Amino acid sequence: MFNTHNFRRAMMALVLAAASSLAAAAGTFTVELDTSGYGGSGYIDIQLNSVPTGAVSTFADLNHFVGWGSSADAQLSNVTGSLATGFRIENVYGGYNDLFHAVDFTGGKVSFTVSFSGDADPSGQYGSVFSVALYGPDQMTLLGDSASADGSLVHLNWTPSTTVGGQGSAVGETLGSGVVTTPVPEPSTWAMLAGGLALLGMLRRRQRG
Repeated sequence: MFNTHNFRRAMMALVLAAASSLAAAAGTFTVELDTSGYGGSGYIDIQLNSVPTGAVSTFADLNHFVGWGSSADAQLSNVTGSLATGFRIENVYGGYNDLFHAVDFTGGKVSFTVSFSGDADPSGQYGSVFSVALYGPDQMTLLGDSASADGSLVHLNWTPSTTVGGQGSAVGETLGSGVVTTPVPEPSTWAMLAGGLALLGMLRRRQRG
């Protein structure tokens, strides 16, 4: 006999599992910084460094820029690309892997998306830290109430897959107020979530009928 109560519980578990996987296995994040109290303009500093010493090749691809200013005095170290095409940062071992770029605070928000990729690490020993900080127009004064010694407002900690062709994972760590990091789900996760919600909706309509 069909048990609607058990079916509802099973579908809810499916929806919750899909939602929880967004943060657990995300390779893409939206990073948003509240800049409403910082005046007119300043700079964003983004780094990608291996932890611990010894790098597994990793890339961070940045796109969908909001509140970014002129690239005229941008400083790129092991970074390729532009605002128009997107930036790619590589965690070169022993290098200074840094994107330092002008931003505009007047819109109240500076944001971008970042996607991680790279080689597998069968040893499971190595990862990378993606850090974001804001500076004033003098390029020296750190902004925000960071709890980190390096002044970063957010860290995204990337763990490579242990198998070739597998999917690594990133976990966000907010270090200051006014910061939002949102995992962007893979298409398969969206499909699972949408399917579970659709089945729950059909069940409700049948019960009402």
